[in-house]
Amino acid sequence: MNKQKSLLTKKQLLSSVNGKLFFSILKPIYFTSVCIDSREVCKNSLFVPLVGLSQNGHKYIPTALEQGASVVFVNEAEFLKSKDEYVTLAKKYKNVSFVIVIDTKRALQDAARAYVEKFPKLKKIAITGSSGKTTTKEIAISIFKQEFNVIATKGNFNSETGLPLSVFNIRKEHEVGIFEMGMNRENEIAEIASVLKPNYAIISNIGTAHIGKLGSREDIAREKKRVFDYVMKDGFAFIPEDDDFVEYLSSGVKGSVVRFGPHLSDAKIEYLKNNGTQGCEFRLNESIVNFPLGGEYNFKNALGVIACALKFGMKDESIKKGLEEVKNLSGRLNIQKATLKNKKCVTLIKDYYNANFDSMKASIEFTNGIENKGKKIFVLADMKELGEKSKEFHSKIGGILANVGSAIIFLIGSDMIEAKNELLVKNPNQNVFYFNENSEENFAEIANQILAFEDDDSVILLKGSHSMAVEKLIPLLVLEEEKNV
Repeated sequence: MNKQKSLLTKKQLLSSVNGKLFFSILKPIYFTSVCIDSREVCKNSLFVPLVGLSQNGHKYIPTALEQGASVVFVNEAEFLKSKDEYVTLAKKYKNVSFVIVIDTKRALQDAARAYVEKFPKLKKIAITGSSGKTTTKEIAISIFKQEFNVIATKGNFNSETGLPLSVFNIRKEHEVGIFEMGMNRENEIAEIASVLKPNYAIISNIGTAHIGKLGSREDIAREKKRVFDYVMKDGFAFIPEDDDFVEYLSSGVKGSVVRFGPHLSDAKIEYLKNNGTQGCEFRLNESIVNFPLGGEYNFKNALGVIACALKFGMKDESIKKGLEEVKNLSGRLNIQKATLKNKKCVTLIKDYYNANFDSMKASIEFTNGIENKGKKIFVLADMKELGEKSKEFHSKIGGILANVGSAIIFLIGSDMIEAKNELLVKNPNQNVFYFNENSEENFAEIANQILAFEDDDSVILLKGSHSMAVEKLIPLLVLEEEKNV
């Protein structure tokens, strides 16, 4: 068996990160994986210790070396502060290359950029947006794998460190790369776009996610637009035709702009039927597509990917097959049938991976639109990272809930008091229960109240930011393993 080549040669690595070798000048550099977590290091890993506000990864270098790291980045400042310790480590691990860099995070990005450039034939698709990024990515994977060898972001590795780690999985056999790009600070999209340099880029929407950190939707649009910086004349930028910022996002793009929606120039799209929890049915040219993901926003996400696939020249039957094979993602509008501990059968909607105003509104409206015989039960927890907009957006959620009709509403968290107050002003008769924190005791009380209802065919929505942990309700409620709808 041939030995796997190093992901980057010594020359490629040192020149890309402007690094200097310490105590190992004559040694070759060899690594076949890249890690930022010492627990994930294996033989021949490049270990990149990151420095954060509360953690300094340099203290885990000895652990990484014990587990087989063959190359280690070291911040120059850390090296100068503890030079004797690194001399000791270098003498003990004589086959390890210690690379001194100015900043390990930047070095990770620079090394990843150099690695991507080794694959000039790879067609790179970047996906970003305020919500729906991961679902859009999964739709794209399902479609493009029908005709291409695809490499893609695993999970939600979409950040300033996650994307660089993801691209190190590219191999020569891959034809299309599909990479998600997230952000929670200014200039993050620009940084990671410079690593990937995508030929194609999809913006799903401009919403309110991270508005507390960026200030306004205008600021969010400006940051998201940076994903188009590397879309050249032979590339394509895909923008939702009904977004408030469509004109702004379209301006100044070097490549071709495609505005996606039901009126695609490359295909005839006709929405045929809403199948509720089982998605929708629509026509793509002469093909009838049964798309399994519920919610109008997921249909819109699919349209963006369809527009991209058509620019690749993909066949309608491949696009149809990919769309119909898409699976619901855990924690993202994951719809399941379940038997509760009171033996009642319900539809459980798990949408608690994260929450912002746009996704919360969409989930409420989707749940409210489901036709069922039992109760509608909304369990909604705080939306985080809204900053000074938090009071306003939680209050708006209350206004939406005032119009959902007959329902049982549980609101959890200190910010949700605004939703409760607005809800009761607009609809004093609405059945609402408020809990100021997501404690074990409060979850138990909510579960007991839900289990007291004697209705089959009820629908229960669990929605909130990830840190609110509303998924803790599931073992308190569910008797039998849930089945996907």
